[in-house]
Amino acid sequence: MDGLVLDLLIRGAILGLLGLYVLILAWAGKGFDAARRGALLAFGIACYTLNASQSLQPILPDVWRFGILIPFSVINPVFLWWFTGALFKDRFPVLGWRLIPAAVLLGNYVLWELIVGVESFAQLLVHTAGSIAVFALVIWLPLQDRASDLIERRRAIRAAFAIAAGVLGVIIISFEFVNARTGLPTLALTGTTLLFGAAFLGLRRDLLAPRAMLPEKEARRRMGPEDSHFLDKLKALMDQGIYREEGLSVAKLAERVGVPEHRLRKIINQGLGYRNFSAFLNERRVGEAKIWLEDPEHGLTPVSGLAYDLGYASLGPFNRAFKEVTGQTPTEYRRAVLADSGKD
Repeated sequence: MDGLVLDLLIRGAILGLLGLYVLILAWAGKGFDAARRGALLAFGIACYTLNASQSLQPILPDVWRFGILIPFSVINPVFLWWFTGALFKDRFPVLGWRLIPAAVLLGNYVLWELIVGVESFAQLLVHTAGSIAVFALVIWLPLQDRASDLIERRRAIRAAFAIAAGVLGVIIISFEFVNARTGLPTLALTGTTLLFGAAFLGLRRDLLAPRAMLPEKEARRRMGPEDSHFLDKLKALMDQGIYREEGLSVAKLAERVGVPEHRLRKIINQGLGYRNFSAFLNERRVGEAKIWLEDPEHGLTPVSGLAYDLGYASLGPFNRAFKEVTGQTPTEYRRAVLADSGKD
């Protein structure tokens, strides 16, 4: 069979698979969660597949190539990063500085391809450096919160995901830099597409699109009497203030509860609905902090002392945790609450 015909057939199959991925993931998603971002990534890979074909490039309309295919291909690393964030973080909004990498990669393309009108080494260098930086974020993000992850299945794939994404990203960017153009060999594109399907569609739906938290009565029924007993013991320890202990980890808490670490992760996740151990601790700590900050008697007391009392090693982590829950720093929150009480 002629090589050109074989290439077109394989690319057609790749596009068919990617189209199926887009439909499945978009249908499974809700809002802009991991499933919807996975659909966006699949669409970006499809654009890359079309744009990388030397046989199809000459016959594709310029408005398609320069207006859709190339832009989506250029920012594919960012799509992967956004997907990774939604998959492994409880909150990863695509706002603020998380739009900057996409703006840099897309702006670099617009400047050289559409305004200057020529390809240059500077364009390739910026694209390569920017893409590598984004792939570094893709590798770092799954490894960052591995110890705090309460979903055992998701926790188990973090390291493998980081390694696979990193190797694949380096291969793609290295090939483009050496060849000074976009376009992976057909075999590499096929492998990438199959890996995409195996990795992303093989994930449980509750990882791609988190389910609503069950009422505690229903959660306890599904857990069984023994785990329900340990859940009661955990809640009692939390009410006694164990969350204030500095350096409290899942392992240390499991030892106090009297269960293996993996089992405690399951109990907190399924019984209380938390997906991350830090979020589990921070809700208690921030709740207590709000009560303290709302007391006028503490109006002149430094916030740093409160941070240490609640188990934080320094003021920075306390400020970040408090702002993630309330949208304000502790100082801003106290100032606003005391100002409102003064008006009354």
